[in-house]
Amino acid sequence: MRTLVLGIFTISCLWACQSNQHKVKSDSIIDSTLQVNITSILKNKLSELNALSGQAIVMEAQTGNIKAMVGLERKGSADYQSCENFSQAYESALMQPISILAALETGKVKLADTVDVGDGIYICKGDTIKDHNWHRGGYGKITIKQGLASSSDIAVYKAMETAFNGHTQAYYDQLKDMGISNLDTPLQILTTYNSIANNKNNQANIDSLKQALKYVVTDGLGQPAKSDKVQIAGETGTIQLEDGSYIVEFCGYFPADVPQYSIIVSIHKEGLPASGGLMAGDVFRQIVDYMNE
Repeated sequence: MRTLVLGIFTISCLWACQSNQHKVKSDSIIDSTLQVNITSILKNKLSELNALSGQAIVMEAQTGNIKAMVGLERKGSADYQSCENFSQAYESALMQPISILAALETGKVKLADTVDVGDGIYICKGDTIKDHNWHRGGYGKITIKQGLASSSDIAVYKAMETAFNGHTQAYYDQLKDMGISNLDTPLQILTTYNSIANNKNNQANIDSLKQALKYVVTDGLGQPAKSDKVQIAGETGTIQLEDGSYIVEFCGYFPADVPQYSIIVSIHKEGLPASGGLMAGDVFRQIVDYMNE
């Protein structure tokens, strides 16, 4: 059961900045002006947070080409430089929408289904799952769609329990059937979100998930990523690592209904506060606003 818990909420990734560039499509052309501006936006946010490092990648939705790829890490007390040969294992909390899509594909759950997340603490066979607001009493009864918007680990887990009955292999088999097998780097996570954004078949489950990702930004914890210039869809993630530091993230695409670009922003920082929406989401919004000037 523990493997299923980890698989649903987090994925072990390789935090790699410049070293990831060998995976970029050979026909991708980095937009030098966009690269410079994103570097400035990210550096300002990292300085504000006194963060350890950060990364932002912009992908063209239709082609999968990378238009910008920025990786920065702190050198000294406040100086940030492009990270070269920088490789650090980390976990990502951006798996929730992908897991929900897998659950929807089984036909056993719907986004409108109600789950009871109680007081924000759920114990299952030795594993304790806590929602971010457990100390405030949790969300109680909410829909799976609301759970996704609120980044409720318990809501997502209970949806997965219904869909897969705790069978880890069934979950991974479903991901494989969906064409999802490698989620080892931020670039691969971005590529998966981009595939959702760029779906042309209007499959019912993907269409439902896309509506939920818009709801994350209009009504959920992703609201800091909201732009006045264009509608955003995406998901926020925050996770604490074993050393006590945090990864805060936002991954999404725009315009929500006719996607042109997908973006992932990841920030590694120490201490609280730590918010994927308020921190990475804000960087995402600034990038989107710049790209829509």
